[in-house]
Amino acid sequence: MGLLRRVRRTCARLDTRISGAGIAGRHRPPTVVQEFAARRPVVLALCASTPIAVVMALAARPVLGTADGVLFVLANWALVASAFALTGYAERARQRRRRRHRADGV
Repeated sequence: MGLLRRVRRTCARLDTRISGAGIAGRHRPPTVVQEFAARRPVVLALCASTPIAVVMALAARPVLGTADGVLFVLANWALVASAFALTGYAERARQRRRRRHRADGV
């Protein structure tokens, strides 16, 4: 029973810390990287995914001469680029919500 009590107390403390950090994070202005991601999500996607694609191409060098190898590298590059672009668009939406929330005076 003592262990269960300690686990419950620890979970309650963690919950308080996590929710407190979320509240504190809402009042913090966005960083330079967050601003860049929100303003230029496609540029972010291209700049961030190209080095990853180069590393993938170097790793797939033995099969890069085949059509399957080229398609594999291009598909992975497109997947990574779209993930970065979606992150940028999500950051843009978050900043708009934050501005709207601030304009409402809440």
